[in-house]
Amino acid sequence: MRFKFIALFLLIFSTLLAYDFSMINLINPSGLKSREGEFMIRHRFYGDITDAPLDNFLGMDAGANVNLSARFQFYRKAEAKISYSRRKSEKIAGLAYRIDIEDFPVYGQLGIDYFSYEELSQPETTRKNMFYHLSLQNEELFERLVATINTAYDGYNERLVTGFGLTIMITDNMSLLGEYYPVLDRDNANVKLSQYMGAEDAFAFGIKLDTYAHQFIFLLSNSDDVGLRRVSLGVADDSYLRLGFNIQRRLEF
Repeated sequence: MRFKFIALFLLIFSTLLAYDFSMINLINPSGLKSREGEFMIRHRFYGDITDAPLDNFLGMDAGANVNLSARFQFYRKAEAKISYSRRKSEKIAGLAYRIDIEDFPVYGQLGIDYFSYEELSQPETTRKNMFYHLSLQNEELFERLVATINTAYDGYNERLVTGFGLTIMITDNMSLLGEYYPVLDRDNANVKLSQYMGAEDAFAFGIKLDTYAHQFIFLLSNSDDVGLRRVSLGVADDSYLRLGFNIQRRLEF
């Protein structure tokens, strides 16, 4: 595993611009074109990067949460996606539609997901519902800054979800990313929800390397969850930094 991770840093083989202003966990308005698709791997290691970093190779020997997903634009600006995460065996199927307004510097995407996951410690093990989301991004400000805002509704937990992100373009194919996922309802959460809600907010930051058909994100986060709905539940107050990465591959059909 450790040699595979090192090899990812060597897979930068083009300086052409990427197809998407993708983020770490936030949902971004799709940059795919009609009859294009994408396959993504998201990997979050469980280990603390400061706990015997040489022996545990920065926490990578402690296992990981892995997510596999794919999406396809089947009609102009409309796409479908599927996703599977190792943690809680979470499965997602969704639809999304990109919104562009002529001469307006902000664009967006509306989406709806059906999700199902397992809570094996509970009498009712399978949890399922809908997740409704809106993503907004601006055109590059000063040709360097892109902000991403997500707002969503988690149907199972009956709560509003939000997240904020910033992309700083260092070069045409290298960017710095930062994301923050505030828990807005921690103080008034019901008993059922509060047992799954962390005392602190989750965040992530990293570096993105773009090529014509690939994107690589190498990151640090205080959460090993994947996706906006999961990280919006927060983390424990004694949480630590973990390594992670995303790999995205554009496909043409």
